[in-house]
Amino acid sequence: MKVSEKNDNTSRRNFIKASALSMLFLSIMNRVIGKNHKVDNIVEFASKPFEEMRPGEIQQAIEKMPYAFVPISPMIEWHSFHLPMGTDGLISESICRIMSEEVGGVWFRPLSLGLDTWRGEKQKKMWGLKPEEEVFGMDFPDIPLRSEYCQVDEMTKIITNRVNTLKKLGIKHIFLLNHHGGEGQIPTIKELGENLSDNTTKIHGLRTYQFNKLKKEDGFYGVGGHAGYSETTWLMAYRPELIDLTKLNTGKLSVKKTGILHNKPFIEEEWNPRNVSFTVANKLKDNVTTNFTEYINDARK
Repeated sequence: MKVSEKNDNTSRRNFIKASALSMLFLSIMNRVIGKNHKVDNIVEFASKPFEEMRPGEIQQAIEKMPYAFVPISPMIEWHSFHLPMGTDGLISESICRIMSEEVGGVWFRPLSLGLDTWRGEKQKKMWGLKPEEEVFGMDFPDIPLRSEYCQVDEMTKIITNRVNTLKKLGIKHIFLLNHHGGEGQIPTIKELGENLSDNTTKIHGLRTYQFNKLKKEDGFYGVGGHAGYSETTWLMAYRPELIDLTKLNTGKLSVKKTGILHNKPFIEEEWNPRNVSFTVANKLKDNVTTNFTEYINDARK
């Protein structure tokens, strides 16, 4: 399962090179399409987030496919030393962009909303924290930066406002995509989707994980919690250039010192995020795209 550092570096360079070539291709296609004044190709607008689109582009995109992809995940949350603070939001945003490119519609930058709670005695003991240490979300005492969270009522108001605005634009399907696992996040977004749906607009309260069908035999291991082996694979699938695995020590790691969640105080060397596979990350990306597309096709019926 482990790969050598040399193979990792080679795979990483190839992966990033392929991503860069793909983005260059899309950029060239956008310019060519613009010169020919064509509006029948999904690629024309899909590479732009909603706020960068001109009114006519928005109207044409919605007319072709009345879908909106809205990522909902915190953009300011500790994800250890090797991942960016906005990991959750960046993953959900990337998937929203890709899905807009695949099926049409418009996509947005993340609504930076994340619920969480105070850590209980059982959790603190499991992670090697002292019983008297007060810990909310990922704000561990030894972590140098603080995270940003919100309350349920704040999340409800902001999402409701976005949904109501999109309804007025003629959107028929709104996909609220979450990657954050803080307590209350998943059920709140799902419930909002159900409550805000009506006869003209279906609101889908979704989480990224539901579209991953890879298993151990595919090389995917759902091991490690927040910022761990699995989540590092997720970000590697979408924004590999933002990861620096050299910021982590080799060997086993301390949960308390790194803020990488696990089911015990120390992360075994086997599950050190330095050992993640670029090949598996690429499989994950393709798998999520395929399964999300199937979900959308079923929703059309």
